[in-house]
Amino acid sequence: MKKLPTLTALLVLSGSAIYQDVRAQVLYNDAALFINNGASLYVGGGFTNTATANFSNNGTATITGNVTNDQVISSYTGKIIFNAGTTQTLSGAAAIFTKDFEINNAAGATLNAKLVVDGVATFTNGILISSAALTPLWFTANGSYSGASDASHVNGYVVKEGTGSFTYPVGDGTRYQQVRVSATANATGIQVKYNPADAGAAPFGTTGASATPLLYYNTKEYWDIHPLSAATGTVTIYWDDYNNVGIANTAHLSVAHKSGAFWLNEGAAGLSGTITAGSVTSASLSTWSPFALGSVNSLSTLPVRWLGISGSLTAYKQALISWQVSELNVTSYQVEKSKDARQFVTIGRLSSKGDGNNSYSFTEADPLTVNAYYRIKQTDVDGRYAYSPVIRLQPTDAITDVMVVYPLPFTTGFTVTSNKAQKASLINARGQVLRKIQLGAGASYIHAAGLGSGVYYLTTENGSIRKLVKQ
Repeated sequence: MKKLPTLTALLVLSGSAIYQDVRAQVLYNDAALFINNGASLYVGGGFTNTATANFSNNGTATITGNVTNDQVISSYTGKIIFNAGTTQTLSGAAAIFTKDFEINNAAGATLNAKLVVDGVATFTNGILISSAALTPLWFTANGSYSGASDASHVNGYVVKEGTGSFTYPVGDGTRYQQVRVSATANATGIQVKYNPADAGAAPFGTTGASATPLLYYNTKEYWDIHPLSAATGTVTIYWDDYNNVGIANTAHLSVAHKSGAFWLNEGAAGLSGTITAGSVTSASLSTWSPFALGSVNSLSTLPVRWLGISGSLTAYKQALISWQVSELNVTSYQVEKSKDARQFVTIGRLSSKGDGNNSYSFTEADPLTVNAYYRIKQTDVDGRYAYSPVIRLQPTDAITDVMVVYPLPFTTGFTVTSNKAQKASLINARGQVLRKIQLGAGASYIHAAGLGSGVYYLTTENGSIRKLVKQ
């Protein structure tokens, strides 16, 4: 790779009128680079700070390529700007420390090393991806941010030090889904990640801040909130038009907290907003784990709970789609089909059987000749809707493997496509059988309730083994 220029001696940029424009594929700092207050450095490419270098940024460094940092940054009262037309990455053996930071890159950036902000992080444009807990966007006790939006937020992990109220700029890369923690004690930082998924089914307990048990929790999204050592404080959950169908009255809502083997009601202080957008705050907490929006009233069911969805082929090779739900105030179900799991068309419609646990099935008129994906669209009486998990079916003569599992890795569950009805076992990494499963000839959706992140194995009676990974 071209290394032009390489800094092998001391370079000091200073003075309010100094603007150093370095256009290179990669700028290597092998010695010392000092950007003094008021000075600016523009790197038209990547920047590598080697293990033998000294980088002191008290001005402004704009970088348009990837950043590799292998040395601790000792002086940082300035600003680093990510600005490029392609995705940038931050990596290296040492964390990047900066006073201020700005992401202004529509293509986004990926953190493969910790980025520590002691001043203000400005979300101008682009998604900041932090997929590993060890490489978060980290705010010190002095750190703050501005500009978080659907177009610019963190898809992944964020850590905040210090006490006081802090709204985490998290989302899923498509939508900004904030959550607020008001910490009264925070020893070493509180870490947050937003997940557009089900945190896992569990009984509703009565040992939360409120003894009134929950009736529902939001199965479409949750926030993983936990201190790196110890902390106390409150959690504020926000709802909006994204993953929050089924709210009939805001008075029904509370903060749902999955603690141990139960979903607990942690109270509803500071409840405000409408059924389309608002927030609710918990009582003070000292234990932490997944949090979601909860409901204590049967009129506010939150998303319909999908108990199962499966598919198989009839004797005439027609797709037979079956599903089971726990429903309330549902008007209809639409069966949708796709060739690529992205663009779906409606192929059938069934009316709701009424409130409660119900089962449905639909048989497609034409024989299945190519691989196809299916999902169910559930519509409420007020016009709001939600989707089931997606399953895939294959023509009988297209199935070459006894068992196909997808998606991998999975979050809330996975689909198993088998060319025959057979018994299977879900086993953990220690060889313990966690669940016995009866697979049908076709596609069966397996919910991952109660499974923690890690490696699992699915074995069948004929000896087939598939390795599974839960995120």
